[in-house]
Amino acid sequence: MSEMRNLIESVPNQIGAMVSALKDTDPLKHEDLARGFKPAGVLILGMGGSGIGGAIMASILENSSSIPVVPSSNYSVPAWVNSTTLVVACSYSGDTEETIASVTEAADMGAKIACISSGGKLTDLAKENNWPLVTLKGGHPPRSQFVSSFTCLAWTLLQFRIIEEGMYSDLVGTEESMEDSKERISLKAEALADLLEGKEVFIYSGMMMSSVATRWRQQLNENSKLLVNTHVFPEMNHNELVGWTYSEGLRVVVVLRTPEDHERTQIRMKLSAEIFQEAGSDVIFVEPEGDNKMQRLMDLVYLGDYLSLILAERAGVDPVEIHNITRLKNALDKV
Repeated sequence: MSEMRNLIESVPNQIGAMVSALKDTDPLKHEDLARGFKPAGVLILGMGGSGIGGAIMASILENSSSIPVVPSSNYSVPAWVNSTTLVVACSYSGDTEETIASVTEAADMGAKIACISSGGKLTDLAKENNWPLVTLKGGHPPRSQFVSSFTCLAWTLLQFRIIEEGMYSDLVGTEESMEDSKERISLKAEALADLLEGKEVFIYSGMMMSSVATRWRQQLNENSKLLVNTHVFPEMNHNELVGWTYSEGLRVVVVLRTPEDHERTQIRMKLSAEIFQEAGSDVIFVEPEGDNKMQRLMDLVYLGDYLSLILAERAGVDPVEIHNITRLKNALDKV
């Protein structure tokens, strides 16, 4: 069994393991920083597999948080960052140069900093500056540790009262729902792979699941070595839809649809699917299972992970190998 298959099959266990580790984490530094501090905004830093958790968290909180929660994947931070901003820096390796640059800038702007990492420069900075730190277990591809890092992010935000206890409990509860659904999700991923294999893939979703669609794209990019297009309803109806003219190429559209989608967005999805089909594309609506929003979100994430693994295995490619990224990083180190 491949390394990535082992990692994906053990994803539900990451939640329980991380929750146990967090119970043993000394929250004193988090409590000291949170005491008397009422953030006016939250900025979550991170790139790739370390950054997608922040993007998904921001999507979840967009319609419920009284303050802006914004993901950032860049070398710099927005000008509005100041002493009333909570900045959470996420880097699995701890050496992501964009995250190191942006957290350093945020600290210079007076922001309150909390970190999530397995080591590297970010951990060193946290210790040097007495920043609250949650430590991840290292040694794996960052994208394979999404559930662990997302749980750490949720716990960190809970310490600063950005999310409620109920939301954290819902996340913890997904360990059981994901474990119980593993066989169903694996079979569903196999069926999806039958429909996607050898085709140009377009993934669309509503705003609520836009970051989950991005996660699917990232997993198909890195694990399956595929180029994939993503866009979001209703925005794609105002631009990309025009590009859907007939093509002889093999295309397939995957629409991630959930009960949280706006009523008008659901209508747009259905009407747009007719245009996609008239343009010669197959259209697949994918709907998650789950008793609450968090379960449905994690159900979709897990399905995308399995799909990327199966497509990699069928293509005979190593889902762990990221040659082009390694090549780029090595070249950057020389500049």
